[in-house]
Amino acid sequence: MREPSARESGNALKGRLAEVYVPALVGGTLDALSRRLGNRATVDDPIFGRASTLSSIDPLLKKIAARFKGQGAVYRHIATSLGVDRDVAEGVLSLTVDGQARELPIAVVAERRRLREIELRIYYASLEPERRQRLPLAAARDDVTIPQIVAHVLDALRKGAVERILAAFEEGSRWVDPLGVPYAKRDGSMATFLSNLRGRLDVSPSGSADDGRTCCLEATVSRPSNPGIEPESIALSFERGDTGLLRELRLYYEP
Repeated sequence: MREPSARESGNALKGRLAEVYVPALVGGTLDALSRRLGNRATVDDPIFGRASTLSSIDPLLKKIAARFKGQGAVYRHIATSLGVDRDVAEGVLSLTVDGQARELPIAVVAERRRLREIELRIYYASLEPERRQRLPLAAARDDVTIPQIVAHVLDALRKGAVERILAAFEEGSRWVDPLGVPYAKRDGSMATFLSNLRGRLDVSPSGSADDGRTCCLEATVSRPSNPGIEPESIALSFERGDTGLLRELRLYYEP
């Protein structure tokens, strides 16, 4: 039987865990969220780190919820992609940082593991001056199924082939960076964004969720030309268009 989504159930804590996690934190329904997570969960947050078992998860949830409350956070759901072993919920956090209103993309990955274990990994720009280095969470895998058009982009990124990357995107397409800034192909800003990457990017997928329209990847990114930069885990969401090319790429990482 298909699990109802958060929107279908009418109760945010009775939907998919990836969908209900951020709304519960923003809404302050921590007890219900704690019960939903249970004692076999792990949460990895870009600001407060990792926690496993309720004795460590509950204090982590309180810290995150207090931060969101202090920033006046409001959450808007964008999309959910369902995979074989993980779901990915994407949304936008509207909040106030240093007196300025911001809208930050956020992605929540809920990976299902054996023995009913589940791990939540949250990806968004923390805007913290002292950022936490997020190391790779899972080894890259050769068996991750990805669409051919996405594989084309990843190969072109490895080779630093800007024109090949652009060829995979529709004329009206765009990239959205972790700060929510869009870069359109039509006005040339997408090409400028790619050129500013200054070199090759090795994007090694460790898992995916693909609903036929959107393919969300978790991956480890490294820079072969700059070994001094540590590899990090990121999330990428490739949205296909009706032409067979890509309509949008949304990026989630610490810039």
